[in-house]
Amino acid sequence: MADEAKASGGRPLTWLWMLLALVVVGGFLFWLGSTAEPTSTMVVVEEDGGDEADPLEAGVTEVVKDTLAADKARFAGQRVRVGQIEATGTLGPRIFWGELGDPSRQVPILIRMDSAAASGIEVTNGGFYTVTGEVQAMSDSLATVWAEQNEFTGEGEQMQAAFADYYIQVSTIRPSRAPRPAGGQPQSPPSGG
Repeated sequence: MADEAKASGGRPLTWLWMLLALVVVGGFLFWLGSTAEPTSTMVVVEEDGGDEADPLEAGVTEVVKDTLAADKARFAGQRVRVGQIEATGTLGPRIFWGELGDPSRQVPILIRMDSAAASGIEVTNGGFYTVTGEVQAMSDSLATVWAEQNEFTGEGEQMQAAFADYYIQVSTIRPSRAPRPAGGQPQSPPSGG
């Protein structure tokens, strides 16, 4: 009988130990949650329309056009992808002027497409494009070489190209949506060619 008394007296302690174990585990989990360092979150940004990045192009730095406008020399020799460059004047079938910067401070840059990039696309003045290529320094002698290769439609275009300080040798170009003006409504795409 003494053994039965011990057994019946031990049952209340069993549920007490179980309750204590649950409180300890719950307290431990609460402590872990409150002292753990937050993990970095990955944010996926989906771009509009034709601005999607080409996953096959490794080693390309995504650059905002305002940043490139502020310091083109910093990106010389680097492969960059720049979106929403407005075409403002063609110098030949593969060469055109693009505008960088914000609307209050436009900075021109010369864009030269390689033959693969130029095939299948016709750049129109007022159109917006996303370009991927290498930023390179421009020189008078380079403009002369391009003229000898019949890259320009005339001598005036060669002189304009020689005026540039840097250009982007483009390997990939695709149309992109026009940036949103201050009012928030997108600009309408250019009509005609």
